[in-house]
Amino acid sequence: MKHIITGLLCVCLLLCNLSIIPGKRAQAGKVCLTSRAVTIIKGQCAFIGLKGTDSKVKWSVTGKNIKIYETDKNSGNTWPYCYIKAVKTGTGTLKCTVNKKTLKCTVKVLAKPAFIGDFSDDAGEVYLDIFKSGKKYVAFYSQFRLAQMDWLEGTVKNGILTLDGDDPAGRPITVTLSCKGSKQIFTFKKTTWKYFTQGSTITLKKCSGKDGYENALHGIELYF
Repeated sequence: MKHIITGLLCVCLLLCNLSIIPGKRAQAGKVCLTSRAVTIIKGQCAFIGLKGTDSKVKWSVTGKNIKIYETDKNSGNTWPYCYIKAVKTGTGTLKCTVNKKTLKCTVKVLAKPAFIGDFSDDAGEVYLDIFKSGKKYVAFYSQFRLAQMDWLEGTVKNGILTLDGDDPAGRPITVTLSCKGSKQIFTFKKTTWKYFTQGSTITLKKCSGKDGYENALHGIELYF
């Protein structure tokens, strides 16, 4: 019996030692980019994150169609990230090197499709940033001193972009974006958050140049 107990204690001690080896937890998850292919318009920025590791990373781009706007190489955040900016139409590649492995995201830059770009209301209080990740559209929403919603995701059907995600309280929300001439109509299709009214709409217009991304960031800073 003493030999059995001693053996069990040795096994437990070995397991404990393995559980505290640095890097084991980071290696357990799959290292991947949030997007492997995105579509944006000229002048727009897009967010690409890296998940599954806490190792140092290096970002770079190939081609003259995109450039790196801002990065977090790894300052303790859960996700290192990179914002890339579309310089001219065409195709470029964002590269992320981590642990001697290079991950790639293909970036397609278009002229001006309807649902891709940066949008704001006339008062400059609401900002909506939309790009395409693979076959799906991804949106980031910020409203002056009220709300921020990250990574709303959806598709276009019958001329309407429907996006699903979480509201600022972490509950499911559905919003839509439709075109009316040169304007875009943003609608809270399904919401339970007390500060949003279901069925209410906001009229948006597409931002030009640096106004879109930089003003959207300014709106987020004011929110916090």
